[in-house]
Amino acid sequence: MRRPATARTALLALAALAALPAGARAKAERGWPTASEGATWLGPPPPAEPRRIVSIGPSMTDIVVALGRADRLVGVTRFDDAPEVRAVERVGGFLDPSIEAVVALRPDLVLWLTDGGAMPAVSKIAELGVPVLAIPVVGLADVLAACRAVGQALGDPRGGERLTSGLEAFIARTRARAQGLPTRRVLFIVGRDPLVVAGPGSYPDELLRVVGARNVVGGTVAWPVFPVERAAALDPDVVVDAAINERGSGTDRALSAIPAVRRGAIRLLPNDDALRPGPRLTSALDALLAAVHPEAAR
Repeated sequence: MRRPATARTALLALAALAALPAGARAKAERGWPTASEGATWLGPPPPAEPRRIVSIGPSMTDIVVALGRADRLVGVTRFDDAPEVRAVERVGGFLDPSIEAVVALRPDLVLWLTDGGAMPAVSKIAELGVPVLAIPVVGLADVLAACRAVGQALGDPRGGERLTSGLEAFIARTRARAQGLPTRRVLFIVGRDPLVVAGPGSYPDELLRVVGARNVVGGTVAWPVFPVERAAALDPDVVVDAAINERGSGTDRALSAIPAVRRGAIRLLPNDDALRPGPRLTSALDALLAAVHPEAAR
């Protein structure tokens, strides 16, 4: 999976939710199960405890797994890599879910990480009689709200609260660990060819602040395409590279224009946890803290 596509999913999430029909939002006000700001129901009412769940979004899958309900998942995206869903049917991607594949699985609940590109397909799935819970997830507050919303939708509100409380406590502990450490200036790479970085308002930007780092990228664009020359001029203390599928000799040479890379201050993240807003934020924060502050690593 190319990292820029993941970034665009996060960027479009709130816009997609705002575009939902007013009638869909009104359904939540008529007593449908919803436990967080932004979570919106489409289609018919869901059962009290859904047993056949399709997840359109790895973050949603991760929440279901964290709640101990992986056995209810009958469909996930081709990007899902949790061991618990290795044998689960694939229904396309979070940008291009297959209507036919989803409906054929006879789900009684679809969890959708809102994205504008997938809205036509998801709207059709709801029209065909499948309950859809649309959840925008961009930042840490959205992750916590999503855990509550999914827990309630699965008939396990207490589980959702426990998961949320655990994540809140982990975030607080990480902030405490970062207190008193030097505030290092970080460039967070999302894609290498072209160079795409995490800007203000992105999920990695928020994670960096938790670990006591400062994003060197300014402006107002969450996922800007960034000239290497501009990255070099910013002279970050550390470069964090999350473009796990785009590493190679050609791009390595291009990045060497950045002084931090030449100094060896580039940290290669082993996975895309820092680009997947969900329960994996715990491993993402641990990896970022170690990358930015190796002296504080466990």
